[in-house]
Amino acid sequence: MQSTRSTASGLVVVLLSSGCVTHDTARMQRARANYQAKQLAGNRATDAAEQTSPPSGIPHSAFRIPHSVTRLAAVQDETSPMPEPGEEPTIERGPPGRLFTSIKHDFEAMWGDVWSDTKLVYKDPTNLAILLTAGGVSGALRPEVDDDIEDKFDESHAFSVGFRDALGIAGNPGTHFALAGLWYLIGTETGDTKTYEVSRTLFSGLVINGVSTMILKVAANTDSPNGEQLAWPSGHTSSVFTFAAIMHQSYGHVVGIPLYGLAGLAAFERLDDGEHHFSDVIFGGVMGLVVGHTVATGHRPQIFGGDIVPFADPVNGAGGIAWTKGF
Repeated sequence: MQSTRSTASGLVVVLLSSGCVTHDTARMQRARANYQAKQLAGNRATDAAEQTSPPSGIPHSAFRIPHSVTRLAAVQDETSPMPEPGEEPTIERGPPGRLFTSIKHDFEAMWGDVWSDTKLVYKDPTNLAILLTAGGVSGALRPEVDDDIEDKFDESHAFSVGFRDALGIAGNPGTHFALAGLWYLIGTETGDTKTYEVSRTLFSGLVINGVSTMILKVAANTDSPNGEQLAWPSGHTSSVFTFAAIMHQSYGHVVGIPLYGLAGLAAFERLDDGEHHFSDVIFGGVMGLVVGHTVATGHRPQIFGGDIVPFADPVNGAGGIAWTKGF
């Protein structure tokens, strides 16, 4: 064995049941479509700038091309080359403009983003395998494990009432939508494209997670420890993990790690306050991670730099999901 010789190996850890092969082309298709849209918008913006001049007596700075045209055109000019197959294009959704001139256009465009991101999340076989596995684990925890954990919290609480209330607010989906709105306001008014883009991604991810959570709640129609209906999955948990995952992908570990810690505390508060069973929280957390990571990156979630992929054992026919990392 030569010490100087480079080698490569793969580590595969089998987790749990049912999966299939994945094809990761949706992000590239959407990027190419966005690229072509930006080129068209650039042509229109150029024509508008050439053909339009301010009326006499009105300062040029007060005469603006409509933001709905310029927002898509300004990031990338017409001379930028098309990405090669397999190349990851770096195209933003567009720079921000004035708040009140951009809200209407962005609100209309948001639903297209939501639909495209929804397909990214739920048409990926790996994401479906992760969610199905988490659902199976969640079901296996009911009722014995859930009841045992509920009894522990009935005997004593880990947090004070005030701290539980604060964590309840931190995990509330309304809080996350409010923060997305704040990010949108800051990005639009300051001209910070990154902040603007993160706000758009937050809105898309939170909407997808919220609708998905409500559909599952109505379909399952389970009760919480305090007797309330529509318990599974935990909406607070799924929303706070969606928010944390998007912010992590956008700003890195410095922001992501504290937010994941806060998300864990918010999920624990759901148990401590009797609002949810352990199984509700487990599935809610997994769904939030899947939605958040996929919407923010266009790819399936990664854990410690490794991919989560479907797995099938050809010997005994068992299947599941696996964590893989190349060395």
